[in-house]
Amino acid sequence: MPHHEKIALTGVIEHVFAHRFTLQAEGQPYLADLGPKGAEAFALSPGLEVELEGERRPSEIKVLRIAQKGGQPVAVAHAKPHHAHGPRHHNGEGREGETRRVLSAVKKAGWQTDGVLKHHPKHIEVLACRDAGPWMELHVDFSGGIYKEKPAEKGKWSLG
Repeated sequence: MPHHEKIALTGVIEHVFAHRFTLQAEGQPYLADLGPKGAEAFALSPGLEVELEGERRPSEIKVLRIAQKGGQPVAVAHAKPHHAHGPRHHNGEGREGETRRVLSAVKKAGWQTDGVLKHHPKHIEVLACRDAGPWMELHVDFSGGIYKEKPAEKGKWSLG
């Protein structure tokens, strides 16, 4: 996880964009983010003089505490980003359920497969053919959507 420098500023709010705002401090503008919950807890308005503490990010300051100058600070909690990697993390069905769903979708789309699969974090690759045509590599998401079809590479799939 990257280390973000802590910063404390006192300045005047210039522009407000929902939960983000520009702060004129130390002779320059800063873009700051309160987050949606923070904006509910602290009313932002142009011209308001504030003191804030936060983490300096490449594009903005994530505000951790903010107060009207001389007032009581309000702590701001930012939600952690959620990085899901497909349905397996939500419904607990595991790899077997994914495999059944993907193979069923491939068959329903008119493809025949020999059951050779390559599992990846966000999709499954399936070796398949249609109407005695050439072997193809299908990329199928966990919901069963086929989003890529390309000729199968002999070396990758151990084809004669």
